[in-house]
Amino acid sequence: MIEGSEFNKLILETIDEHCDDPNVKNLIQKSLRYELDIWNRHIRPSDIEDEYEQMVEDVLKGRKQ
Repeated sequence: MIEGSEFNKLILETIDEHCDDPNVKNLIQKSLRYELDIWNRHIRPSDIEDEYEQMVEDVLKGRKQ
């Protein structure tokens, strides 16, 4: 079985290989990090939704700059 860090590395490498949009890459990488951070923690669904909305806003702001 692949260890967690190796699995994450594989996911990130796959994203790099198959995605040309840096904003999409950034959003996917941020969301993966967040999912790993909240794993096995009891977080309210509204907090998770707020965090994802903030990630999208940050990526969109970065696109405009």
